Amino acid sequence: MAFQDIAGNSRVRKILRLALQRARVPNSLLFFGPRGVGKKATAFELAKALNCLRRTDDACDGCASCLAVDRKDKETGRRQHPDVIEIGVAKDKTAIAIEQMREMKSLAYLMPLTGRRRIFIIDGAETMSEEAANSVLKVLEEPPLFTHIILLSDNPALILPTIKSRCQVLPFLPVADEEIERALRKSGVEADKARLMALIVRGDLERALHLDWKNIEANRREAWILFRAIVRSEDPAAFLRRFGTGRRKDIREELERTLEMFSAFGRDLALLGEGGDPGLLLNPDYEDELRDCASSVTAERALKIIGLVHGAAASLDRNVNIGALTASLTARWLRVMEAI
Repeated sequence: MAFQDIAGNSRVRKILRLALQRARVPNSLLFFGPRGVGKKATAFELAKALNCLRRTDDACDGCASCLAVDRKDKETGRRQHPDVIEIGVAKDKTAIAIEQMREMKSLAYLMPLTGRRRIFIIDGAETMSEEAANSVLKVLEEPPLFTHIILLSDNPALILPTIKSRCQVLPFLPVADEEIERALRKSGVEADKARLMALIVRGDLERALHLDWKNIEANRREAWILFRAIVRSEDPAAFLRRFGTGRRKDIREELERTLEMFSAFGRDLALLGEGGDPGLLLNPDYEDELRDCASSVTAERALKIIGLVHGAAASLDRNVNIGALTASLTARWLRVMEAI
């Protein structure tokens, strides 16, 4: 995989390729953005390019160095290139330990073993304790010319300002639905399935590539039953009963997934309400059931439902109370159904 094979964030890839061409890649970098948008993949492509034996602006994916970066040890999971080192939260731990940072600091000043550059990729950099972060400030500010440190973070707000100030910061954005869909199609997913999967992952390409369609079908059916119960006023409180009193740790993830499905159903209802092309449905296998609901739901009402669902999803991202969120969404949804 070269830079051109990574979906999304073309601006970041362009910046890195220009830096490679000019031999001016910063020695301390911070990649931040949502999960699954390609931060780690980009970091490893940069590591490959910095040590590639054939090219200077990208990885060739064919030389001994590139192949060594791609290969992982079956037992440890570590990359087989001795100068490309990944650091993350150890198993059964919740944070990157100061001992890991001290080891990195000592290795950072040693000459590379086989490559031109030594690259450290620190995944979950926001989990470093203040003590661990402070221990690497000097090496981040004045790293050896042959050493590059790439910090990866889903939540940069938790990273100390002293760390950020010593790094070139590159923000990563969610991957566009169209790019995720293309990546899924390239991996062999059927068009209809790829379109729906791209929508429900909300820009998380990594998640999309690991989705199990059988699980999606089961979750989608459950979501449709809840959605239909509200839209047809058959059981308006079903959604509130399902999520309003949930105490399980995974209830937030289930609610997020259900809201994604609701958005897809609402979009399809709006499409049918406007007399749109059925070939554009996100849920084509639900066309008959959708048409049954669309006979009593105008496109205007469907669009309002979508707006409510998106608002609820945004509130969920802000870590609001799930009980309050589901109660509010149910009440607002019922008002929309009664008003039109």
